[in-house]
Amino acid sequence: MLGGSAVMAGITRRLDPVARAERTTLITGPTGAGKDVIAQSLHARSRRCHEPFIAVHCAALPDSLVEAELFGHAKGAFTGAFQARGGLVRTAERGVLFLDEIDSLSLGAQAKLLRFLETGEFRAVGSDQSEKSDTWVIVATNQDLRGRVQSQLFREDLLYRLEVVRIDVPPLCQHRDDITVLTAHFLGEVGCQHKYFSPAACRRLASYEWPGNVRELRHRVESAALLCDATEISEDELGLPEATEPATAASGERTVKATLWQMVEERGMTLAQATAACEKMLVSAALEAELNNRARAAARLGINVRTIYKKLSVPPGSS
Repeated sequence: MLGGSAVMAGITRRLDPVARAERTTLITGPTGAGKDVIAQSLHARSRRCHEPFIAVHCAALPDSLVEAELFGHAKGAFTGAFQARGGLVRTAERGVLFLDEIDSLSLGAQAKLLRFLETGEFRAVGSDQSEKSDTWVIVATNQDLRGRVQSQLFREDLLYRLEVVRIDVPPLCQHRDDITVLTAHFLGEVGCQHKYFSPAACRRLASYEWPGNVRELRHRVESAALLCDATEISEDELGLPEATEPATAASGERTVKATLWQMVEERGMTLAQATAACEKMLVSAALEAELNNRARAAARLGINVRTIYKKLSVPPGSS
């Protein structure tokens, strides 16, 4: 764990008590903020440090195979199951199972996970025998799980079970004091500890918003250090986008208002038609932002996933 800011110091103080307790732990925070590092640190501080640390990217698991991947399957349980196979829960026995992007699990898979968390028991797909496992489950998400509960995309009882122990990781822009320490660490990781950033580059590092958080900082620092032949790394070597003056809320509102009125005036839309068109555009934008993952897009908009299909099926010019 790196960083001496008050924010990170507060998180660090919590790690040892959480590691001793070994209760199911929920880590929240934006993408790239370091949730996986927190999970690994908990594992290293616990009595399970010499046992496996199994990290699972839930979004990469096909819905049809999630249960079999987690809990294993018996021989002949489904087409292609030519032999029995232990799941990740068994692989992580006595160690840590880290489930990243827990929000990606289907409601059915969530129910199976809840049962395992409550009883320590699981059943392989195609088997009628229950097994027990001593595995510490740590989960992470960059989503608002309470919002997903309201959208009926996440089980409320599972959320209560996960929130017993919770660690919130802030975005990098909320603990800028740590950027200097992190930068020096990343330079050392790629063997460039003899290099340094120019004063202008340091100011840019400190002022940039870092939407990709610590992960983006790492990539920028490593790339600049490896590609720069000089000892001093300039601001240009960072390759960060030019800073722009953010539009004020008032000017943004005026732009939206003018665009909406143009729809009414030039296309002859009614209020209902313009509203439907706006909703469709917002749904489309949410889908683009979430790489066409309808469940995530629905959660971002605070609607049920079925509403996604309904909104997209309404032509912008219809009543």
